[in-house]
Amino acid sequence: MSPKIRIGLIGTGNIGRVHLTSFLALRAAGLLDIEIAALCDVNPESLNSVAEEYNPNAIYTDFLDLINDENVDVVYICTPTNLHSDMVKAAAEVGKPIMCEKPLAHSCPQARELVAVTQSAEVNTSVGLVLRYDQFLLHAKKLIEENDFGRPMLAHIRDDQHFPIDYIYNSKWRSELSIAGGGTLIEHSIHDIDLLRWFFGDIEDVYAKISNFSGNEVEDHASLIMTHRGGAVSTLDSIWHWVERPSERRIEFFFEKGYIGIKLESSNRYLIYHLQGESPVSVDGETANIALLEKLGLHAHNLNRKAYEALTSNGGERYAAMSYDFLNSIMKGESLSPSFMDAVNAHKIVDAAYTSANEDRPFSPL
Repeated sequence: MSPKIRIGLIGTGNIGRVHLTSFLALRAAGLLDIEIAALCDVNPESLNSVAEEYNPNAIYTDFLDLINDENVDVVYICTPTNLHSDMVKAAAEVGKPIMCEKPLAHSCPQARELVAVTQSAEVNTSVGLVLRYDQFLLHAKKLIEENDFGRPMLAHIRDDQHFPIDYIYNSKWRSELSIAGGGTLIEHSIHDIDLLRWFFGDIEDVYAKISNFSGNEVEDHASLIMTHRGGAVSTLDSIWHWVERPSERRIEFFFEKGYIGIKLESSNRYLIYHLQGESPVSVDGETANIALLEKLGLHAHNLNRKAYEALTSNGGERYAAMSYDFLNSIMKGESLSPSFMDAVNAHKIVDAAYTSANEDRPFSPL
């Protein structure tokens, strides 16, 4: 067990609760000695309800009180996007490490400012680009490193989600441009943009079409064609709809000598790959989990069942694994990816896509 880590979390809505559940799973599994030192929310009803469930040492309605609490070592920011900037700057000013949910900011210039502030303060940062901890995507990265797939040619992601202002999400602020900064592209598919850069490298130009079918202030459809340095092309179709179904993703990577297909769906998660001259191979979760544990510096043989499940099976996405990696990096004094700079690189593409859609022409983010 590591030394105690005292966490202060701002924002007790849906994503705040996800992180809190992950903290308890890590602690119960004996992976980290986490103390929920403080919670903060401007909504007393939400704050008191979550406090009753997670039993923090202190509760606040002013984020500055939480950040300045001497018993808080690490700050998690799980609020609507328009509040991130002030909270990040305040935490950096007192030298506390920061985990901030995505999107980091409304725009790339705002995100760059937060990078400058946190780098100047020399604080460890991470951003909630949780797909970097999906075991199937990590296994895909390992496959590419260990096999000759040839040059990348084409990637495609189809990402759909029920419009997250009701249904299981109940986050009405996501329909307001001044709060969210945008719709399905920045708020949801910034994950996908980061993923495409992670696999295929820097993007040199973007051509985007964006639509608004719902009549809300933000877009509910975005389709992008992106050209990567080296000539590979990636496409993204992102949509918020009104069908009662959870978030679903289908991902395909085509190479000169191989193919990787990944389904990240609520009831159907797997990877298939096919190398030239060989038979297709289907990869299940147990096999893919090895790549996740390797990223975390762990091995299944050294983990009890509760610890293994906390990292690989706690919820549909790997928030416990992300927090485990981030909190360990703090204790070791090491930097971590995804960092605020990774968020900046994703925001560059998002900004370019919005410009492209507005001007109806390809636009370079470089």
